[in-house]
Amino acid sequence: MATEPATRGTGELAALVHQAWAEALGHDEFTDEDHFFRIGGHSLGALQVVKEIGAALGRRIPVRTLMRNPSVRALTEALADESAAPAGSAVKEAR
Repeated sequence: MATEPATRGTGELAALVHQAWAEALGHDEFTDEDHFFRIGGHSLGALQVVKEIGAALGRRIPVRTLMRNPSVRALTEALADESAAPAGSAVKEAR
């Protein structure tokens, strides 16, 4: 079942993540809680997702960020935390 992407604050970030997933997966039949690799995602798709999101945000997103945060909601929260963190500080990723 497709969800409406959340409405750039956190809502815009969630919409960006949702769109990147839909392009990488070739469908938008997933919820914000679905696990990327359990709904058809694979390593090349993960690379596509982080490249697209990184280009939109103007920064490099390590693929491990998606691997450690494999839902739209978790990835959005991790990216928002990264954006809010002071330069040079470590950001805790969900496990």
